[in-house]
Amino acid sequence: MKTIQVTDEMYNSLMELSNELNTQDHRCTAMPYFFQIQTEEWESAPEGQGEEVWFCDGSFLESEEEIKEAVIEYKGWVYDYEEDEVEKKYNELTDYEKDEILENNYRKVNRQKVFKLQNAFLTEKSCKQHIESNSYHYEKPRDYLSHANRNTDMETIMKFLCELNGGKMHK
Repeated sequence: MKTIQVTDEMYNSLMELSNELNTQDHRCTAMPYFFQIQTEEWESAPEGQGEEVWFCDGSFLESEEEIKEAVIEYKGWVYDYEEDEVEKKYNELTDYEKDEILENNYRKVNRQKVFKLQNAFLTEKSCKQHIESNSYHYEKPRDYLSHANRNTDMETIMKFLCELNGGKMHK
């Protein structure tokens, strides 16, 4: 039998990690697995796919209210009329007229929502801590469990870490 020497600090960290791996929710997934950050992002889509939205200078008009505000701003009505008159003028416009106004500053594009996986963590706890500390880097981040199927390196590491404090790798 061989002996590996580690500092007390490293020993304590490895034991904590081992305990966390043995007690965390495995979400009905066999080891080896790892946690990742899943984000929800928008990408361009071919014409006729995804959703069609108005786009200008990195901004999208995503709701009817945003479209309404853009049309009213372009027409300058907010400076010339009372609020109820602005509302009446907007409601009198046809969809074609609204599109014609928007085409002066915006263009229609197609986009689709995609989910991307980033980074890798051995424990759910460390993944959630990272998200909490760095959420401003991500678009709608959440933790996601990925299976490391047939990854013998990851299997060896997980087996070692789980058995370190008397546990065993979840199958």
